[in-house]
Amino acid sequence: MIVVRRGSARDAERVQQEMEEVFRALMPGRPTATPGSGGVWRPHLEVYETDDALVVCAEIAGMSEDHLRVVVDGDRLLIRGERPDTRRQEKRSYHEARIPYGAFGADVFVPFPVDPDRTEADYDNGFLRIVLPRIAARTIVPRRPASEPASRG
Repeated sequence: MIVVRRGSARDAERVQQEMEEVFRALMPGRPTATPGSGGVWRPHLEVYETDDALVVCAEIAGMSEDHLRVVVDGDRLLIRGERPDTRRQEKRSYHEARIPYGAFGADVFVPFPVDPDRTEADYDNGFLRIVLPRIAARTIVPRRPASEPASRG
């Protein structure tokens, strides 16, 4: 078997990132943008479930909490914000531009009922971590009518 390697591992990684951006752009309702395009971009997310909650981590560095908005709307978690480009006026010649600036957004489907009053959000070291606690299931015990005697077995 002959194996031909074209480009380096870094080139393959870049191609994969670009393909992911293309697929994200084709998904309806999924905002995304390339750096410098001025559109809405989508941060990288990690969404997982524990026994007690749905946990969402968003990688959003270089901003303050004042630029973030987190909303639970029915079965959706909406993350919105804006990462300012503080050096916009500075003349630059880019060699690589992979850091998006401006407005961003991400919508996450919440697969089970959550308690919005106990939801917690924490922004630390460039990561926004949101914990959406599950609403505990209630066990309902049916009552026997008072006129019906208990059966013995």
